[in-house]
Amino acid sequence: MNGQSSIKLAGKEWAVTLPDFATREDLALAWHESATKGDGAALRRVAGAAVGLCTGVGKRAGVSFTGTAMLVYGGAVYSWLREQRETIPGVMEAGGQIVSMCADSVFPREAEVDTRAAFSVAPEDGATS
Repeated sequence: MNGQSSIKLAGKEWAVTLPDFATREDLALAWHESATKGDGAALRRVAGAAVGLCTGVGKRAGVSFTGTAMLVYGGAVYSWLREQRETIPGVMEAGGQIVSMCADSVFPREAEVDTRAAFSVAPEDGATS
C-alpha cells in the first residue's frame, strides 16, 4: 500500500489493521491459490475477506468471521461492497493491496532471508565467538 494505512471503498476511507498471523497467512495463501487456478470468483471473495478482516467494512456490512469459511465470509463482504456500488476493480485493488501487506508480513522476501543467513554463517576458520 506504499505506506498507506487506509483504503477508500464505498465512498469512505477505512483504516487498515492487519489481523493475527494465521489469518494473514490464510489470506495470502488463498489469494495465491485462487490466482494460480484462475478462479475469478474465489479471488473476488478473497479480496472481500481481506477488506472485511482488515478494515471496518466487515462490521459495517453486518458480517462476522468465525475463523473458518473464509470464502463465505468474503463473499458476503464482497456482495455488500457491490451493493454499495463499489466497482469490481475497486474491490480487487483494495483487496490485493491488503493481501500484499499480509503476505509481506508472513513470508520473508529473498533479500531478507539472505541477510539473515549471512548473519548466522559460521566463520570459515572454525573459530567460534
